[in-house]
Amino acid sequence: MIDKAEILKAKILMVDDESSNIIVLESALKQANYSCITSTTDSRKAASLYQELKPDLVLLDLRMPHLDGFQVIEQIKQIENDDSYAPILVLTAESDPSVRLKALQFGARDFLSKPLDLSEVLCRIQNILEVRLLNKNLGAQKDFVEQRVLERTADLKLANQQLKKEIAERERSEKELQNVNQQLLHVEKLSALGQLAASIAHEFNNPLMGIRNTLEQVQQGTTMEDSLKELVELSINESNRIMNLAHQLKDFYRPTSGTPQPLNLHNAIDDMLMLKKNDFNKENIQLTKEYVECLPDVRVVEDQFKQVILNLLQNSNEACKKGGAITIRTKVLNSNVEVEIEDTGQGIKQQHMEKIFDPFFTTKGEVKGTGLGLSVSYGIIKKHGGDLKVRSTEGRGTQSIITLPINSNGEESI
Repeated sequence: MIDKAEILKAKILMVDDESSNIIVLESALKQANYSCITSTTDSRKAASLYQELKPDLVLLDLRMPHLDGFQVIEQIKQIENDDSYAPILVLTAESDPSVRLKALQFGARDFLSKPLDLSEVLCRIQNILEVRLLNKNLGAQKDFVEQRVLERTADLKLANQQLKKEIAERERSEKELQNVNQQLLHVEKLSALGQLAASIAHEFNNPLMGIRNTLEQVQQGTTMEDSLKELVELSINESNRIMNLAHQLKDFYRPTSGTPQPLNLHNAIDDMLMLKKNDFNKENIQLTKEYVECLPDVRVVEDQFKQVILNLLQNSNEACKKGGAITIRTKVLNSNVEVEIEDTGQGIKQQHMEKIFDPFFTTKGEVKGTGLGLSVSYGIIKKHGGDLKVRSTEGRGTQSIITLPINSNGEESI
């Protein structure tokens, strides 16, 4: 129910061309304690007054000059967007039932015939105002509920987005964890392989040394034809080559102290090329070395630098399928040295370039190579105060450029 005080505060607009009628109605309304009353005898002002005041009730005469009551009703309906509640009580001297029906069809809420019974007018006004105010309250509640629905929908949408983000983050974390597990498993395999290789190299080295010593004694203490001398010399050289390879395997897989020491980069690169020589031959890859003369030693951790070189050579090897070329260049640039490994392989797709240094990013179908990846290689070079850059054009090849300072500070471990 609507409170009586709220009804008495309702805004009422009277439109009647007879000022005497307005005076009588105003007097009756004021005696009934209605306080917000506005009136006009010019029907042309009705629409503007309605729009300005937004009254809760309009007391409207039908027969007026300029604009009749039906035209005023049409104007009010347009202001109220046709489908809203138009609070109109028609007061007229018309006795024709068809006029009453027409007024109700146009949108009037009630109809009273003149001469008016003021007590009946006041009862009708109160009833219409109750309905009007209930309608307004319902509209306000509807607006409030709609606003709450919008706010709740927005909250749910935000929560849904956050949930999707958390799910995506969890899936990414699970994928990274899976990649970490794969990498750890691969590292363990590599560690076992390294120990096995070092053990085999050690076992090979002893009998090879005996074979070489025997051949040298034969060479020194026996008179042989020239053809046999050449064969013995060849056998001694091949024995030395196998022993050197075994020695390189042991050095590569032997853990170091992690302390930077001056290193001849050319020798370190050649050691890794020796390990890759067979792979390059199998893939018919042409190797070119463009070493600068008088390359100064650089203070690095030897095994870490060799691992980076091996990883870059492995990447170039895998990029050059069934042919191609790999070129290794060294340069001295002011206070830095530069090592460039360039291949004519398949290159890297442009959309992958920004991810190549991300941990565990790979375009390979399975875990291959050393397990270091460009991410770890990049970290190693950065710890040495240098930089690793990669340039690539899909279908044309890749350049990997290592820059290292000639004079690095300190003996601390890396």
